[in-house]
Amino acid sequence: MKEMERKSNKLILLMLLLPLAVVLIAAGCKKKEGELYKFVVTSVTKSESVTDSESMSSETSEITAESESAVPADTTAEETTEETTEETAEETTTKAEVKAETKKTTKATTKATTKAVKKTAKTTKKTTKTTKKKKATPTPTPKPKFSGYLFVGDSRTVGLDEAVSGVSSIAKVGAGVTYFKSILSEVTKVRGKNVIFNFGVNDRDRYKDYVAVYKSLPKEFIQKNNVIFMSVNPTDGSKYGSWNADIDKFNAYVKKNLPSGIKYLNTNATLKKEGFQTRDGCHYKPVTYKRIAQLTFIFCGDKNRKP
Repeated sequence: MKEMERKSNKLILLMLLLPLAVVLIAAGCKKKEGELYKFVVTSVTKSESVTDSESMSSETSEITAESESAVPADTTAEETTEETTEETAEETTTKAEVKAETKKTTKATTKATTKAVKKTAKTTKKTTKTTKKKKATPTPTPKPKFSGYLFVGDSRTVGLDEAVSGVSSIAKVGAGVTYFKSILSEVTKVRGKNVIFNFGVNDRDRYKDYVAVYKSLPKEFIQKNNVIFMSVNPTDGSKYGSWNADIDKFNAYVKKNLPSGIKYLNTNATLKKEGFQTRDGCHYKPVTYKRIAQLTFIFCGDKNRKP
């Protein structure tokens, strides 16, 4: 379209200059014909140059206008700089915020961790203290099922009752199996006690008769009490020292044939191992009676009781 306009402008210019050329030629300006021709050509050329220049300027203006119209009015260098500054400031602010938040989070995490460590240390210290306290506290000894003690027997039982406080007895000097049978009705009425039988030293050969008496004891009596047969204890000296062989035989037979529910307490072996003291080779001194009583308390689960 622009090319056509240029050609049209050239044509118009030629049409305007052509009459002038004819007039000059007619006026006899032949000498200047060459110059005139040169003038016309130069004018046409200049006109084309001007036209081309104007066209190019027009095109450049149009392109510039199009470029300007393509770019929004608010996209200026200043605004771009401002936007860049704002973005930089915003980015700087964001980094600062992130740094501050990170610092805050780190501080909070450190604080929480320190608190947790202190709490754990405190708990550990408390647990250690409790453990030490528990170790220092002795385990309580369970109370025995029966607290009362009844010793039944011969002269040795009489001596034990005299030497030891807090116990009771049904006993007689020189007693044997016959006496044992005579007191059964009284003894079998007892309930809720540790009942300890200590017969045999006066009739060592009648071990079978004693077993028969033990087997005749009522089941209810055995169930309601802690019934114990205490071994016949050792003797010493020239008069009684020879009795120990018969005593050992007596104890072995009774232990083997005791009825269910009656326990066997072997104080004989302990006294032989530890040693014992007698007044006459058969009857003991108070220190030995107390030791026999202490062994009985321990056997009955009453470990803290003193004779």
